[in-house]
Order: sequence, then structure tokens, then C-alpha cells
Amino acid sequence: MLTTEPVDCAFPEIDLLTRHARVEEDNIITGPKASEVTTFCERNAYYLKVRAAVHEQFQPANVYQHLLADRIAECIWRAERYASFETIALNLQIQREWDHTNQLVAKPTPGLHGWQGFHTMDPAQRKSLMEALKLEERYWRRHRALAAELRLTQRTCPN
Repeated sequence: MLTTEPVDCAFPEIDLLTRHARVEEDNIITGPKASEVTTFCERNAYYLKVRAAVHEQFQPANVYQHLLADRIAECIWRAERYASFETIALNLQIQREWDHTNQLVAKPTPGLHGWQGFHTMDPAQRKSLMEALKLEERYWRRHRALAAELRLTQRTCPN
């Protein structure tokens, strides 16, 4: 979280957090970066469903817990986005190579189509695909760390 105050300011934690995000009547946190998870072509309503499901599962009780739950929802959303990149990239390449694969092997299996699609990607495409997979895994690891932190704060500071 970015702040403009010097590090040595003695603001209570809750005051510092509420300065940058506020909880509205419907328990949706708003503020800087609160709604910048989706791209212009993604459906924000789908993200809000993921976010609502995370809040329902974890039942955050204070602003810090709400922020952690939001970060968990963002991690899930981004990890799923990177997973879709893999699927889309591979589907496009499989379609490009479909006829060629059918010429190489009579009745090729879906796995063979997938392998041929991956194998025939140019190096830049393959590298981009592998980077997307690394980012997906990174967001799932971050999700697990945030979930563990949220559970810990709920056990140690329920309200």
C-alpha cells in the first residue's frame, strides 16, 4: 500500500488502512486500486462474484481482513487469467496445425494435437506461454500465503 506520510508517523493501523480504503454499506471495499483488477474486455461482474465468494468463505471482520480477502480474490482472478492465456495460445496453435497433424498421423489423438501445437510454436510464443505458466503459479503461491495470513489474523485478532 502506498502512503505519502513519512514512515515514522504514529497512526494507528486502522486509521492508516481506512485512509486508503473504506468499507461501504454493502461491505465492498473501495479506494485506490480497488476496482482495477479487470481489463476493459473482462466482465467485472464475474470478478465481483469471485470476490463475494472469497468474502463469504473467509468472513473478514475488520478492514485489514477485508483487504486480505480482496487480495486473495485478485490472486485467484489473475491466476485464472494466466491459465486462460495458456489455453487460448495452445488452441490457436492447434488450429493452425490441425490439417498438418492430420496429414502426419491418421486419426491423431487430442494429446497429439496438443503436443504438435506446442512443438510447432515459434520460440517467442513458447517462451511467452512458459512465462504465463510461471505467473499463474506465482499467483497461486501468493494466494496460499495470503489465505494463511488471513486465517492467522482471524485466530489472533477476531475483531
